[in-house]
Amino acid sequence: MIKRKRSRRSSGSSSLARPLAVLVLLIALCAGAWWFLNGNTEKKADEEMTRIDSVQDNGVDADYTGPASELQDAVETWLKAQHASVTVLKTENREENRRATGGKIRWTTKQVEVVPDKEFSRTSLERELAKSGGKAVLYQVDTKKAGSNTITEYDIALFDMLDKEQVYLVVTKLYVTEPGAAKETEEAVKKAVLNAKDKDLASVKEKKSTAGQQHPSEVRGRLAIVIDDCGSSLDILNQFNAMPIPLTYAVMPYKSHTAESADSGYRAGRQIFVHMPMQPQGVPSSESVYIGTDMSDSKVKATANEILDQVPHAIGMNNHQGSLATSDSRIMKDVMQVMNSRGLAYLDSRTNSTSVGEQTARAMGVVTSRNNLFIDNDASVDAVKSRLRQAGQIARENGSAIVIGHCRWNTAQAISEMIDELHNEGIDLVFATDLME
Repeated sequence: MIKRKRSRRSSGSSSLARPLAVLVLLIALCAGAWWFLNGNTEKKADEEMTRIDSVQDNGVDADYTGPASELQDAVETWLKAQHASVTVLKTENREENRRATGGKIRWTTKQVEVVPDKEFSRTSLERELAKSGGKAVLYQVDTKKAGSNTITEYDIALFDMLDKEQVYLVVTKLYVTEPGAAKETEEAVKKAVLNAKDKDLASVKEKKSTAGQQHPSEVRGRLAIVIDDCGSSLDILNQFNAMPIPLTYAVMPYKSHTAESADSGYRAGRQIFVHMPMQPQGVPSSESVYIGTDMSDSKVKATANEILDQVPHAIGMNNHQGSLATSDSRIMKDVMQVMNSRGLAYLDSRTNSTSVGEQTARAMGVVTSRNNLFIDNDASVDAVKSRLRQAGQIARENGSAIVIGHCRWNTAQAISEMIDELHNEGIDLVFATDLME
């Protein structure tokens, strides 16, 4: 009897052990398969990140479209390995002028909506980008509104040294929602992202008047004239207001007639910019309030907003002085974050050849361009006329040009006397934002 009982128990244990062993085996196989697939995806992302190609440079044009595509793919692969939902919203071909050769710098920017399944980790993203060996960097992080929802934008850039200059090209913009966002949130993100740039560009260009404007019979080039240092003399400004051509006024903050100059120019159908004081190189700033390189990020943004608030009707800004500040990529990222949030354009005055202003603005989606020529460094009427002829030649050769003069009697006289000559040469005078993108 004892032996029989033991035998039955033995038999029962054996019958239970078999399905348990099968169950454990299945669990192990599933876990192994999961780790195999997930590990392979992580490994693939790492491999893609380390294999980003170099620029294709023919000596004139620098083509980054290949490296951009490789970085975009690597980022998407990594996101999917994090079990995030990834939706490509838009891919744009981008280009900017390459100063050293007269050619172009080309790349693509992809806008991607990301719905993570858990809290998104900036640290993990930066750790992944670091595997590129410095070719991929997290350029900036910002929060945006999409309807009633808040999303976080992560801008990822290619970094390179081209023609002895630092180049940052934003190739991927990640718009990250809260974990497991609902479908209506995703739709709000898509609507906000896809409509934002067109809306900003339209708002920048809408406030202009062509009443009484003269045009050449045949357009051979377009020229925009920006008048700096408005805000101190209404008498001189009235001379510019009387001209039947589009002009863009860069108005100084904290001057005796700052608001009046902006109002006067606006009523005359001019575009109004803020002439933003920024730190010069090697000499003290001429202004008591300016953006300096010793400021913290929060101080730069607060100062930029304070200065912008001084000038009514402004749809953009250019830098006053700023040869040091505009060469500092940290400072310009902070400034462009403010410009982007307010939907304003940025014209790089180019007071220093090492300025990263235009490049930073373009990378961060701010409507932008640069100054091609100062027309009144020599303030005599004849000298200003000579520079305006040079500006017309640049416009004919390149299709367009933006130049900067100052709110001075001689500059006003020279421009007034050159209108007919410029028109006869086929130069159409336009607003600055007409030549910005």
